[in-house]
Amino acid sequence: MKIGFLHTAQVHVATFDMLVAGRGVQTVHHVAPELLVRAQTHGVDHVRCGVKNAVSQLDQADVILCTCSTLGPVIDALDNPHVLRIDTPAFDCAVAAGGDILVVICLESTRDASQTLLATRAHTAQVDITQHTIVCAAAWSHFTAGDMDLFDLAIATDVRRACAAHPYNTVVLAQASMANAAHLLADLGVAVFTTPQTAVDHALKIAQARA
Repeated sequence: MKIGFLHTAQVHVATFDMLVAGRGVQTVHHVAPELLVRAQTHGVDHVRCGVKNAVSQLDQADVILCTCSTLGPVIDALDNPHVLRIDTPAFDCAVAAGGDILVVICLESTRDASQTLLATRAHTAQVDITQHTIVCAAAWSHFTAGDMDLFDLAIATDVRRACAAHPYNTVVLAQASMANAAHLLADLGVAVFTTPQTAVDHALKIAQARA
């Protein structure tokens, strides 16, 4: 059983290898940071061919998981049930809880992808939600500098500030890189969903069915 991962940052390779360790899975990774840079600069429509080519590099896998939220709409457009975007399972968990959902992102380029996905999943599930989005813009410089402790702290600080101002039912840390900030929010009193673990669990079910 093999899972392919499409990343836009090298740091995610170790993260996802760790998540599947001991679960009888082979992994293959394709890292293409230029896809995120191009999507941020020109929009996701300008990376459709690049994403398709990157996915083709992983076609030996039973299932392919794209770990970049910004590229999510392009992955959806491929309309391949074995090529997955990372954020759908976490958003489904938030939708199941209903109510006011806070979507937390670090990149403006991810906003439309995340908001559209959440609205679509809520509509499909026929659940009424109210969605809110905050952008932890100051945190991203810590990520690019490799200072993950400050990155996590900056995210947690912004989430606590937002939750102090409004009674949200759930929080979704919508980018894979943000997942470790969840441990700083364990006492928040609000359910906090992250994308990597839920996405890997979903990918494993699909891979097991195909293997």
